[in-house]
Amino acid sequence: MGGSESEQQDGRWIGDDAVFHGEGAFWDGATETLRHVDMLAGDLITIADAERAASVVRTPVSDVLALIRRRRQGGFIVAVERGFALIDDHLRVEHEIPVFDDPGVRMNEGACDATGRLFCGSMAYDAREGGGRLYRLDPDLSVHVALEGVSIPNGLVWTDAGRTALHADTLAGEVRAYDYDPSNGRFGASRVFVRIDEESGAPDGMALDAEGGLWVALWGGGAVHRYDVRGRLDRVVPVPVTNPTSCAFGGDGGDTLFVTTSRQGIDDGEEPFAGRVLTIRAGVRGAPVHAFAG
Repeated sequence: MGGSESEQQDGRWIGDDAVFHGEGAFWDGATETLRHVDMLAGDLITIADAERAASVVRTPVSDVLALIRRRRQGGFIVAVERGFALIDDHLRVEHEIPVFDDPGVRMNEGACDATGRLFCGSMAYDAREGGGRLYRLDPDLSVHVALEGVSIPNGLVWTDAGRTALHADTLAGEVRAYDYDPSNGRFGASRVFVRIDEESGAPDGMALDAEGGLWVALWGGGAVHRYDVRGRLDRVVPVPVTNPTSCAFGGDGGDTLFVTTSRQGIDDGEEPFAGRVLTIRAGVRGAPVHAFAG
């Protein structure tokens, strides 16, 4: 893609070297910690003093743990294998919210909009096309289907003052821009915002920066791409493992990009840093990440 800038990152690896499938990077500003999940183990990884990785704590939460976000009134909301759960500041489950009962499907990835609604996509364990949905959890804890027929839903962010939702489907190899109504949390018409060729990998988790740039972790591609507000590739940051999975801004100045990774599909003994978190100086601050209002 013409006009893009390729660079060698000067980041460092942090985190728990026992992580198998790191996902769901989340900078917890309330405690100045990086949190992410070891998804298929159901564990939460908390990294204090994350730019220097002074402390790493693993906390079992559920059989599968897909994401974590703050709740405005304290504690957290998490997505577990087949639903959601409210947990307290000590990471103990307070209340469970079942969503579906199909053992062949699990929750995968999501985010909160500016009003405090939580969205999370589901996918089939066999990753079949159209096997998932995007769910919306409202502050009153009611659950609604936001999108049908998604395959591997990933990386949800909002632009244009919340009027456009950017959502990736890893299997389709594209990020779509949806018209979004902030008053009711409904998705409307969509268009392709970014299409990624197979040689570059597949879009996984995403983060938005303060300039409107979209940072996309490329599963199978060993890189993070940044796209400008028009969807044009303008930065390529190599990641020295095959499977980067998600990214989030945080750190002391808000301009460190934390990239989670996975060992899934990697032979034992290869890629010794796979599963850990790479820190990258992005040169731009991240956009705000919203808490759940329920």
